[in-house]
Amino acid sequence: METILEDTEVYSCIGDSCIGWMRKDFVADDLLCPMCGNEMTQEIRVLPKI
Repeated sequence: METILEDTEVYSCIGDSCIGWMRKDFVADDLLCPMCGNEMTQEIRVLPKI
């Protein structure tokens, strides 16, 4: 099966030491990183389609 990649809206943690991120469809309403609790910022990443 071929993997289809697409531009995907995600939220990425602003913490320097944290690599946490989530797809926009799964992010919490408070927009806080589930790994460290810092704020998250919106960005676009090329990810496999789900």
